Amino acid sequence: MCPHPVAGDRCPGILRLHPAADGHLARVRLPGGVLRAPGLRAVTTLAARGNGVVELTSRASLQVRGLHATDAARAAELLDNAGLLPSPEHDRVRNILASPFGGRHPAAALRTDDVVTALDRGLCQDGALAGLPGRFLFVVEDGSRTLGRRRADVTLAACERGTRLRLELAGRPTSLTAAPADAPALALDAARAFLALLEGDGDAWRIEDMPDGAARVALALGGALRDDAARDHAPTTTVTAGALEQADGRLAVTALVPLGRVDGTTLAALGALLDDDVRTLRLSPDRTLTLVDVPAARAPRVIAALESLGLVTTPDSGWDGLSACAGVGACVNAHVDVRAAATRRASARRGLARPLGAEHWAACERGCGRPASVPVSATATAGAIRLERAGAAVVTVATVDDAVALLAATEPVS
Repeated sequence: MCPHPVAGDRCPGILRLHPAADGHLARVRLPGGVLRAPGLRAVTTLAARGNGVVELTSRASLQVRGLHATDAARAAELLDNAGLLPSPEHDRVRNILASPFGGRHPAAALRTDDVVTALDRGLCQDGALAGLPGRFLFVVEDGSRTLGRRRADVTLAACERGTRLRLELAGRPTSLTAAPADAPALALDAARAFLALLEGDGDAWRIEDMPDGAARVALALGGALRDDAARDHAPTTTVTAGALEQADGRLAVTALVPLGRVDGTTLAALGALLDDDVRTLRLSPDRTLTLVDVPAARAPRVIAALESLGLVTTPDSGWDGLSACAGVGACVNAHVDVRAAATRRASARRGLARPLGAEHWAACERGCGRPASVPVSATATAGAIRLERAGAAVVTVATVDDAVALLAATEPVS
């Protein structure tokens, strides 16, 4: 196995479990966020070996909690048989995000499933790329902007009405483009260029960690960075709970998972929804689950099934944009029960026309799971809660109760 070059790279995977307060944790990468029935069954079986808790991550992966330290071999066997571990050497570097609609959104310019598949296959076929840091991130953007403005290391963004994809590095567009069939090779060349530069630059986790990293990688590929103010300010599209009509007339049904946690019973029930019509379950970084290609006549039954599982299928539940780390009981560093606090906040936010915006609760100063540029955050320290809001001074209060009350008191009501 090719060693990771970055000292202290402890990103968990299937073969390397992460010790937590509630047992060991396995992280299952899902390139493009796509999960098919065999994979869903395997994750459900693995969850039964742990404490039954499965989390959706901000990179559209899954985390199985409460495992034993010796469960890595069994996890590898289960997930390999389901097609979720095509290369053990590349277990922790298969970090590929894509829109949960895969190009089916009305605003999309390109179907991206084939690009994601080819990118993942090429990644796993190159032994040198197993040396990428576990935080290195690829994105395939279909033009719908449903992934927001995430600064991936390497992005392939649809342009020219989907006939080309532009290479972006650390969020910066370059002069380099490729046809969809050739774009995965361009992205992998960028990753190789990063590794080559890393040999002389030490312990950078990401391209943006290197001095002039994006410009140097682009130059190594024969290109250059370019200014694109229009893209920098282009509106993004939110992945919201509910039914969306696809370009082909079928529907994509999205459910939000409160705090990104499901149990084995829920996973098994979701598996029952996958069949010849609806073949995949798709995760997004916003902790949503989407079923695409749903026949319009079947959509009401699908929505009812999701709601019966406690998932959210309407945009005004109060959960939209609300996240929290694992918290007390799952992390030894946690100071407070942030999941309980977030649940109270969801109740207070329900039905508001103008909530404060995306909000994250962290149980310690590490701030795990905090989205980039989140407008509102509450961070527990030893004996206090620090509230941060965009454009406002940081406020420190004594307890979670005080923090919840202060946020509720300043929430817009119309």
